[in-house]
Amino acid sequence: MWPLFLRDLGAAPQDIGLVFGVGNLVAATCFLPAGYLADRVGRKPILVLAWVMSTIGAAAFLPLQDWHWAFVGSALYWSGSAAVPVMTAQLAATTDRRVLGRAIGIVFGAYFFGNIIGAPFAGALGATIGLRETIGVAVVMFVISSAFTFGVRSFPPMTERVRLRLPATFWTLLAITPLASGLSIVSIALLPVYLRDIAAIPLERIGVYVGLVALGSALLAAANGRLADGIGPVPALLGASTILTAAAALMAFAGRAEPVIALAAFLLGATQAANPVLAAAVERILPPSRVALGYATYQLAFAIGFGGGGVAAGFLYEAEPLLPFIVTVALALPVAAIVALILTRITAVQAAA
Repeated sequence: MWPLFLRDLGAAPQDIGLVFGVGNLVAATCFLPAGYLADRVGRKPILVLAWVMSTIGAAAFLPLQDWHWAFVGSALYWSGSAAVPVMTAQLAATTDRRVLGRAIGIVFGAYFFGNIIGAPFAGALGATIGLRETIGVAVVMFVISSAFTFGVRSFPPMTERVRLRLPATFWTLLAITPLASGLSIVSIALLPVYLRDIAAIPLERIGVYVGLVALGSALLAAANGRLADGIGPVPALLGASTILTAAAALMAFAGRAEPVIALAAFLLGATQAANPVLAAAVERILPPSRVALGYATYQLAFAIGFGGGGVAAGFLYEAEPLLPFIVTVALALPVAAIVALILTRITAVQAAA
C-alpha cells in the first residue's frame, strides 16, 4: 500500500521511486558494519536490532501528512535489510551446505508467504478503512515478527581471525550484482500504481495481484534453491531469468486483460528466485570466521543496485508506464548469462582447489 499511500499524499511516480531508492541506498551503509559486528559480537543481537529498526521505520509512515518525510521512514525501514546477510550467515552456520540453497530458498520464501497472506486483504482493507489505517495493521504484524527474532538461536562471537581474501571471481560477481539486483526491482517497484492507473484494477483487488507476485516469489525461490542444489546454480539462474523475461513481456502486452495480468504477476515472482541460488554459491567461497562480513559485502552491492533500480523505475514509469517491463525483457537474460559465466568460473576454481 505504500506506493498508493504516497501517491495520495501528492508524490509523483519518480518521487515514489526516489523515496524507496534513497532508503535502500542509505540502508546499504548498514551492511558492512552489521556483518563486521555479527562476526564479533554474535549474530542474534544484530538480527534483533535490525528488525526493531525496520519496525520503527514502518511505523514512521503512519503520521505522514507530507510525502517528503517518507525518506526518514524509508531509510529506517530498509536499514532492516542489514538482517539479510546476518540471517544468511546464521543459516550457513546451522545447515548442511549440500542443502543450503534449499534452506535459504525456504526462508526467503517465508518472507513472501507473509505477503501472500497479507496482500489479498490489503486492498480490501485500504478501500474499507483507508490506506493509513491499513499500514497501521501491517505495523502491528511487523511488531509480532520482530518479537520472534528474540527466539533465534544464539551463537558466541567468532574467536578465529583470518584476513578476508576472496578470489577475483567473487569481486567480478560483486561488480555485476548491482545491475542484476536493479533489474530484480524495476518491474515491480511501481506495480501497484500501474495496476490502478493503467490496468484500471480496483483498489480492493490490487492486493490480490501483489499477493500473486508474492506467491510466485515464495514458490519460485524455494524451488530454485532446491534446483540449484540438485543440478547446479547456472541452470537454476538461467531458468529464473527466462521466467522473468516472459512475465515482463506478458505484463507489457496484457492491457486490461485480468487473467493475463494475473499470470504475469505470478511469474514476476521470478524477480527474487535467483537470490537463494547466488547466496548458496557465495557461501562456498567464504571463510567460516568471516561469513557474515562476506555476505554483507555481497548484500551491499545488491542493495546499491536495488535502490538504484527503484529510482530508475520511477523515472521510467514517468516517461512511459510500460518502460519498466520493456527494460526487464531486454536485459534480464543477458545479465543472467554474464552472472552464469561468473558462477561457472567460481565452481571451476572450487573444483580445482
